[in-house]
Amino acid sequence: MMLAVTLLVWTPALLFGLGFVLAHLTGCRVDEASAHPCLVAGIDIGGLLYTLLVMGWLVILLLPFMLLTLVIWLGIGLRAVIGAWLS
Repeated sequence: MMLAVTLLVWTPALLFGLGFVLAHLTGCRVDEASAHPCLVAGIDIGGLLYTLLVMGWLVILLLPFMLLTLVIWLGIGLRAVIGAWLS
């Protein structure tokens, strides 16, 4: 259950990162004003890059929940390490 919640909360950040990497690798111009044409192998991926990078706005809203998942996973990890150390 916790893994599913973590994936759900972190998906916009992962998509934003993917969009940023794709834009950097293809040398395409992307900003929040509008989608710009970006041809890769004859296919315009400008709209896709725009959509992926706009996910950054959703990341801002989800930051508290992302931090909460980090804290919970840190607690789970510490509990496992302490449990292994004590046994």
